[in-house]
Amino acid sequence: MSNRLRPRLTFANVVSCLALFVALGGSAYAVKQLPKNSVGTKQIKKNAVTKKKVRKNAINGPKVKNNSLTGADIKLSKLGTVPSAKNATTASTANLANSIPPAEPTHLVGAPGEPGFEGGSSNVGGGETVNLRPVGFFKDHEGIVHLQGFAEVGTGAPIPRIFTLPPGYRPGSGTVLYQLALCFPGAEPCIKDEPGEDEQIHSLVLVAGGNVDLEGAPLSGGVISGPNRSVSLDGISFRAES
Repeated sequence: MSNRLRPRLTFANVVSCLALFVALGGSAYAVKQLPKNSVGTKQIKKNAVTKKKVRKNAINGPKVKNNSLTGADIKLSKLGTVPSAKNATTASTANLANSIPPAEPTHLVGAPGEPGFEGGSSNVGGGETVNLRPVGFFKDHEGIVHLQGFAEVGTGAPIPRIFTLPPGYRPGSGTVLYQLALCFPGAEPCIKDEPGEDEQIHSLVLVAGGNVDLEGAPLSGGVISGPNRSVSLDGISFRAES
């Protein structure tokens, strides 16, 4: 049998077997006897370290490159209030409140420098124990115009106008607003919603924007209602557009 193997044993075969043995033996030795601190960046394959291989909470702030994180990397809803800026929210709210202009003072109809009553209209006087607000208007910080007061509507021909709003305090150009207002009858009746003791009485109040004419009569800026009655303008509001 040795005679059969001898012709196949060559120097090349022996060297190959020894090389294989050394290679296998060397690998086994390297895995079992890997020295401490012997693996460096050159030994780690690119992209070999995945997030599953990184221990939880292993990476802290000093390990993150400065100015490298962007908004896409941070979930803003999870951020709390910065400790050193605990008063920032209060300060921001205060600054916002201070930046909002207050509502302007009320422009009282008939006062010096203000629009006057027209067509015999006037304020409704209060009684001994009741004070009724005078007719007026003002604009709030959002540009909403508010009317106020109880008006005694005159006979004004052809249209009974209480007063005229100045430009900048009117509805949109070419627009007329129709508002149902509380009414106390005078020489002319009010509108009755329901008959009987609990009937509600109202009158239509028209507020005209700029560039409004009705059958040749200019209405621009007019606050108008039925003649010879008392109407409340409280609660009428609209955005100033002309």
